[in-house]
Amino acid sequence: MSTWNARQLYQWLNFAQFRLLPACCVLCGRPAGRDLDLCRSCESHLPRLPEGCPRCARPLEGTLSCRQCPAAAAGLARTLAAHPYCEPIATLVTRFKYQQDLAAGRVLAEGLAARLPAHYQDAAWPELLLPVPLHPSRWRERGYNQAALIAGDLGRLLGLPVASRLLERVRVTPPQQGLPAAERRRNLQGAFALAVAPLPEGLTRVALIDDVVTTMSTAQALAEVLHARWPRLEVQLWCLARA
Repeated sequence: MSTWNARQLYQWLNFAQFRLLPACCVLCGRPAGRDLDLCRSCESHLPRLPEGCPRCARPLEGTLSCRQCPAAAAGLARTLAAHPYCEPIATLVTRFKYQQDLAAGRVLAEGLAARLPAHYQDAAWPELLLPVPLHPSRWRERGYNQAALIAGDLGRLLGLPVASRLLERVRVTPPQQGLPAAERRRNLQGAFALAVAPLPEGLTRVALIDDVVTTMSTAQALAEVLHARWPRLEVQLWCLARA
């Protein structure tokens, strides 16, 4: 069996196991006792991101907004995140993103979905969820786009439509982790585009979906692509964790 076929078989078995076996806690490994792979004890100890800047979700100390908010330059109306990027969240994200641990991803997505309604009591929900796209070569290597899986879970839980193919990554970029913001922005120039397929008309609000947000360079690049087509579009950002 070729390496590629073996990897595909492993990924298929992992998906089947995730769907068919009883839920076990992704942190302690014990039976979860509910339809979520996280026991209530471990859930109670997960770090929560405090209320922060409404545009970039950065925790604030005694101020109402960031003085130099990166989301303002990115053209983002708001950013919502469930957790700070620290342990054990960082480990769960790594397992989900690089080790095919789909249960870890679903746990994090459901935690985000549970926190979102409080932010929309007096505001309209996005009309469309747009996962951050993955280049086809990376998709083939990994077997899935983690942002698309997060968006699918959020769409199912919140009753919102998902457009996984509206945005495309047309250029492979170096890994962004550990790079300063300016270098991240340079890497992402020309990396994204709108799909060639017919585009929806009359959009007013969308939410980009990502796993972890650090400098917001990716969101900025995607917002520029969207605003080139819909100049008055309100672009929001939802993510599992804020670094």
